[in-house]
Amino acid sequence: MRLRGFKYLKGGRILTLTLIITISSMLFSLTALTLLGFYKGFTAYLGEEEDIIALYDKKSRTPFTGLVPTYLAEKISTINGVVAASPEAITPCIVKNESTFLRGIIPEDLTKINEVTIIEGDMLELDDLNAAIAGKSVAERLRLNLNDKILVLGVLTDRYLELQVKGIFVSHSPMDDEILTPLYVGQWLRGTDYAHVTLIRFKIDGSIITPSKIFEEISKEASQPTSPPTTTPSTTPSQEPPAITPRILAKFKIEDIGVEETYTFMKNYLDRYGLTRESLLILSTMVFLLSSASIVAASKTIIAQHKGEINILRSIGASKKLLKIDLLTKLLPWSLAASSTGFAAAIALLTVIQRSGYLKVLSHTIPLHIDPLLIALNFILTTLLLSLSILHTDL
Repeated sequence: MRLRGFKYLKGGRILTLTLIITISSMLFSLTALTLLGFYKGFTAYLGEEEDIIALYDKKSRTPFTGLVPTYLAEKISTINGVVAASPEAITPCIVKNESTFLRGIIPEDLTKINEVTIIEGDMLELDDLNAAIAGKSVAERLRLNLNDKILVLGVLTDRYLELQVKGIFVSHSPMDDEILTPLYVGQWLRGTDYAHVTLIRFKIDGSIITPSKIFEEISKEASQPTSPPTTTPSTTPSQEPPAITPRILAKFKIEDIGVEETYTFMKNYLDRYGLTRESLLILSTMVFLLSSASIVAASKTIIAQHKGEINILRSIGASKKLLKIDLLTKLLPWSLAASSTGFAAAIALLTVIQRSGYLKVLSHTIPLHIDPLLIALNFILTTLLLSLSILHTDL
């Protein structure tokens, strides 16, 4: 017996089930896209490329609070296979009563690793004492214009500094949410001396050198006698620091130094607190399952509402198995359409929130990362839940 020709399900009642599935799918997608976007943005903060390496402080509890010797950038840049080295002093700050990140850099070194395009004004120079360039995103959020003077308040130290916006740039990276200054300005606001920076990024030729070989070279440097730092910032940065700050030597312990690909470096911090990609997906799935009670209830309700029609089909010879298969055949396309609608609605809503400047973590915009696994999981969960609801219903 075939039931394809029997249209016993009413459109209005199917629409109710579809709406409930859409809402559940949207909640799941909102949670998953936000959490995975945070994971993606955090791990890609310093770059995703395999040839970008980070030298960092293993003792630090966050990627932004470590300190490593600045001169190692100059030392390692001479190694065959190292294309570029960029020492960077990263520090959280307050600008216009808003939190943001400031990154002290050597401009010519940074641009060898990240492409920085000036869209207004001029590029930053190392000898620009009280100048800064702002990423496009932070400039829009803080309403910064060319030549504006801004008061930057340090968070990690009790220091402040007035800077003039020399330019606005685009890098298509998390740096678009940051303010860039000369290296020594970042060091001063960070509260460290000229001998230390937050981290050093290297660009390497992977066919010539690896992170482990760089670590070996650093180990050799650690075993050699070095003099302690002799120059420190004054209480104000008005006194110009040495022209090449990496020449200042500082002692360090090799066990405190880590050298890894930037993606692995950032990922390890999340893993340390149990924030793996898999755990975030599981958390998102739990949100879906918590809202699944409404789908189960709606599935049973739609069957109860058609009890009369189902009894008639049973009386003319339709088996329970045949009826359940027919119900699945008729309802699954609607559920898949509802899942797609919920996913699309979640993307649209998050896009609006992102463009409004509210989708941020640590003052950085959370990117929308559409993972194929997330799409598949959305469809699988919806299909599985609806199927189990119908198959376990007593007709």
